[in-house]
Amino acid sequence: MEKALTESEKKLLTVLGENPYLTMKDLVNYTPYKWTSTIVKKVEQFRQKGMFYGPYYFINYDKLCKNPFRLLFCILESDQDYEAVISYLKIIEPLKSLFAVLSPHKELLNVIFLSSDTQKTEVLLQLLKDSNIITDYIVRAFCCRRFIENPNFFGDLNPSLDNVLDLCEIPDVSFQHHDTDWTECDITLLPYLRMAYGRGKLIEILKAERKKNRNWKYDQLQYSREKMIENGLIEKKYFICPFPGEECADFNMFIRTENPGLTQRILHNFGRNARVLREYAFCGDWGYIGFESHPQFLMDVMAKLDSLDVVTDKELYQLRSAQRKGYYIANPPALQYFDVKTQTLEYPYQVYREKIKEKIENEWLAG
Repeated sequence: MEKALTESEKKLLTVLGENPYLTMKDLVNYTPYKWTSTIVKKVEQFRQKGMFYGPYYFINYDKLCKNPFRLLFCILESDQDYEAVISYLKIIEPLKSLFAVLSPHKELLNVIFLSSDTQKTEVLLQLLKDSNIITDYIVRAFCCRRFIENPNFFGDLNPSLDNVLDLCEIPDVSFQHHDTDWTECDITLLPYLRMAYGRGKLIEILKAERKKNRNWKYDQLQYSREKMIENGLIEKKYFICPFPGEECADFNMFIRTENPGLTQRILHNFGRNARVLREYAFCGDWGYIGFESHPQFLMDVMAKLDSLDVVTDKELYQLRSAQRKGYYIANPPALQYFDVKTQTLEYPYQVYREKIKEKIENEWLAG
């Protein structure tokens, strides 16, 4: 077990999680540390321990294009090995992320797709089911903005649910809309900005683009980034784990009540101000919450939910270790089909369908 954090370290991590636009120099005024060099050293130590990631630029996809565009959270079941299923999912270019789920019976995957057409995505999954690549699937579309909250390192590592039904001020969760025309430079830059640290630095992006014979200027990229921030397409975020990576429990949870307003209140209060990293959103009549937490919180959370009579349905998916090769995928957004003239983004689902069918036929013939 990692040794306990000092009060100064807790303050640094909490402030960074709440204020991602502060520079390392600014943090001297918000933490007990007196030297910028000390803060930089501390942050790098946390990064080495798997506690500190980013900065990332969180993308508000509802502002990206004029046509409807959503994130789809899918739960896939299969009797086949993960590798076999994943080889088919990789054919679908808007595959955003994939996590293997711990399960004693079937192979389970949590998969997130970008989608310009929910129904056509479901057609692809039905094809996989009809071909026995997967045995079942659930598709849940994010129908409101997602919220990410970093840990309060002074909070409870195993928070109770005593306050989840409390009245609270709910933030605006409604989708935004496309109100800014994006240029080719904007769309080129956007996938890189998922990770602003390291390869996501503008100078590194310039180098990567020059290898593709695209000679952007530094000022162009800088202007595009500021334009996307000012117009709400991207928002800078750190992802800070409450404990070193190998000591965290990572799980996704869905809950449902008979009252959407009550579900929304539970989502907002659940684990708030605790020592957990959480993400939450609405998916239809289900509420979604993703956690990184102390393992004890995971062990207790279902029993705690059982005590809430208002929760009519609940599901929990514990993720396998991201260190297991191939069981975790995080892709940059697939934006190559963005049409600058029409400001629309539509994926070629028929192409994916034909490629999947071809792979199925080839593997059947190889038999």
